[in-house]
Amino acid sequence: MGLLDGKGQTVRYAAPGENVQIFLNIANEDAVKRGDVLCNRDTMMPATDLFEAEMDILDLLDYKPLMTKGYTCIMHIHTYNDEVIIKDLISTTETDEKGEIVTKQKPQFARSQSKVICRVQPKNPVACEKFDSIQQMGRFTLRDEGRTIAVGKVLKYKPYSKGVVGASAVAEVTKKMAAANIVTVQAPVQELVYNMDDDTLAVKKPEMGAIAEGDEDDQE
Repeated sequence: MGLLDGKGQTVRYAAPGENVQIFLNIANEDAVKRGDVLCNRDTMMPATDLFEAEMDILDLLDYKPLMTKGYTCIMHIHTYNDEVIIKDLISTTETDEKGEIVTKQKPQFARSQSKVICRVQPKNPVACEKFDSIQQMGRFTLRDEGRTIAVGKVLKYKPYSKGVVGASAVAEVTKKMAAANIVTVQAPVQELVYNMDDDTLAVKKPEMGAIAEGDEDDQE
């Protein structure tokens, strides 16, 4: 990979805010597309096709005054944009006619000028990170027919690629392993299952058909 500054001179590094040209040593230039993220091989940027977000709804369209499960629009996040679907509404917070703040759990819809926590499903996997970890990769806007209808931030996500869980998760696991003096060894790869409700990864339990004959005593 080569790095050039604004004057076309080779530099070893670039600081935040500087404009640079990057030359990548790849076989197929068409493989690089808008929305791709350069990252460290040891702490790869995660991608997801389902994430939980906190959003501030602005003004919805006049003929679509309610945001419900299944609502479709366009999401803009860092340099990427694509169609997304509101998969679930978890809670809404809005001010009623008396000026009191009302929070509803598992609502049927959300109105303009309200705050909502929901699950968003992109049409295609998208690179992102939790807002608390990397703000630039965790903030987004929703647009519908050329109008910005909501701004939001990523709270947590379901990893699209197994084992790629983001820099924040890798750092936390490494810290815990070091504190416990754990030494890693090569072991058979185990399939992990993600739980969106508590944001955890756990080893998938074997199915009954996957238990080999003669191992019945070991499973008890």
